[in-house]
Amino acid sequence: MLKKVLVISYYWPPSGGPGVQRVLKFCKYLNKFGWEPIVLTVKNGDFPVKDYSLNEEAKIAKVYYAKSISFHKFYNWIAGKKTTQTHHLSSSKEDSIKVKLFRWIRNNLIVPDGRIGWYPNAVKIGSSIINSNDIRVIFSSAPPYTAHLIAMKLSKKHSIPWVADFRDPWVDRFYNYENKRLWLTKLVDRSLEKRVINNACALTTVSKTISGYYEKPFSVIHNGYDEEDFTSVNEKEQNTIVISYIGTMTKSQNPSMFFQSVNELNLNQEKYQIDLIGNIHPDIKSYIQNNKYDNFIKIKPYIPHKDAIRKMCESDFLLLVIPNTKKNIGIVTGKLFEYIRSMRKIIMIGPPNSDAAKIIAQTNSGRCFDYTEKNKIKHLLMENNLPATSNYQQYSRESLTKTLSLIFEMVHQE
Repeated sequence: MLKKVLVISYYWPPSGGPGVQRVLKFCKYLNKFGWEPIVLTVKNGDFPVKDYSLNEEAKIAKVYYAKSISFHKFYNWIAGKKTTQTHHLSSSKEDSIKVKLFRWIRNNLIVPDGRIGWYPNAVKIGSSIINSNDIRVIFSSAPPYTAHLIAMKLSKKHSIPWVADFRDPWVDRFYNYENKRLWLTKLVDRSLEKRVINNACALTTVSKTISGYYEKPFSVIHNGYDEEDFTSVNEKEQNTIVISYIGTMTKSQNPSMFFQSVNELNLNQEKYQIDLIGNIHPDIKSYIQNNKYDNFIKIKPYIPHKDAIRKMCESDFLLLVIPNTKKNIGIVTGKLFEYIRSMRKIIMIGPPNSDAAKIIAQTNSGRCFDYTEKNKIKHLLMENNLPATSNYQQYSRESLTKTLSLIFEMVHQE
């Protein structure tokens, strides 16, 4: 008989974007390893993007919904926006005084995050789930870090072992380096982070470097790719060399030297096209327009996950940009492993000693360049006979879920 695990995640279909994929794929494969996931998520959440194509896959688990008082929805109403895109946590030259004020409030007075209004009802619904099910383990995935606070409360109240998953660092998340925060805010945030780490029975994260930020040991479970997502995907047919970036691009991810490299290669012939697909920071859009790069850079809206996979496979190169901030060497984005599995070549802009760069080198899936290495980027784009991608199977979602299930077994038996 399958043992039951309560999975607490704010992001669940119809939420789109990278945050939902990790938990959704864990839930998809947990049954194979002796665990039945029961999901606690938010009702009518404020998601940066929605992907209704994921709803069918989400039927793999029984799902409960908890209401939330959303600061983000109030912010959207004030700012006149439909949703709070992830990059809106970064300032922009276009921001009004009103938007600046509410971003300051969000970053300094609302701790740990703008989803804290989910906490009261989620604890209530979570207790009800536990009372009516034989829950053996609680698993929470963050951000938002409110998910960990909910899990911590339920774990203590019901004496159930708890595994806390950090998709990003908490206090050291790169968004916190893009905004000035009060010392008191930092102190409270770090105190909450410490409580979560000290109370969780086990801790998981997505990269080796992030695991080293903390005194307590973390198990590294990378994000990955799902082989089933790559069935019946055709390769490209167009003659233009297409370089695609898929996902959110924040203020600190502007690959200006990369854009300059492609522009110089296009001076004699318009051979290269860059597609930026997703939520792109307004300052980056302005940079592209001001430099007249919009003749070869196309900015396109978010597309459903299955279309994103197809776009990866139809491209010649895939662009990956690590935010140019402090403590960025541990950032390993979820899309990296789907980039790898697409067999297209990755152009990574970021620290050469980063975890992501090491994974790319180990899988022969592309090259890494520092933020200023313009000429080397040009040489790669003109290079032929790049090595074939290899050593990637260890990053399959099924294999990674098996690792998580072993952690569940460990804390369950303690």
